[in-house]
Amino acid sequence: MNPSGRLPITFPAELDQTPRPQLPGLGEPFGTPTTIEYLEGADVGYRWFGRYGHRPLFAFGHGLSYTSFDYRDLTVTGGQTVTASFTVVNTGERRGADVPQVYLTAAPDGPMLRLLGFTRVELEPGQAAQVRIEADPRLLARYQGSAGCWRIEPGDHTVAVGASAVALKLSATTELAGRALGA
Repeated sequence: MNPSGRLPITFPAELDQTPRPQLPGLGEPFGTPTTIEYLEGADVGYRWFGRYGHRPLFAFGHGLSYTSFDYRDLTVTGGQTVTASFTVVNTGERRGADVPQVYLTAAPDGPMLRLLGFTRVELEPGQAAQVRIEADPRLLARYQGSAGCWRIEPGDHTVAVGASAVALKLSATTELAGRALGA
């Protein structure tokens, strides 16, 4: 048996990496009303760390194994959504499982960090497997309040593959057509 679980949260290296290092109203008498503003929007967890370039103690997607893996030959196609294809190789001396993850790292309106997909791959030593992950288009969209809809911006989108949100090894850029989602 080989552990291959991944962390579903991010552990900060220090309190200053969090959105609120000091809680408003801390030290006030019990029952005193306090207002906390959540200005981070959708950039919570690993997205917060990616937005500000913080290096956490343990990143979202982090995991351990008794063997090692490498990622090679990334190709990304665009159009209506992103599809990433790459090879996972067990470079260690033991059988093991890996969970490669695909992230959006940049869109036409700027850098971002968003998990697009992942899969579990079990490999013998020296064995390789081709992996294909197609992103749900909703993960590529941002809400546009003025239009009242979710929209994928047309243009170049950069995608990366890695073992966690901070251990990205390969990246490539593709063009998306852009469109409104839902109605």
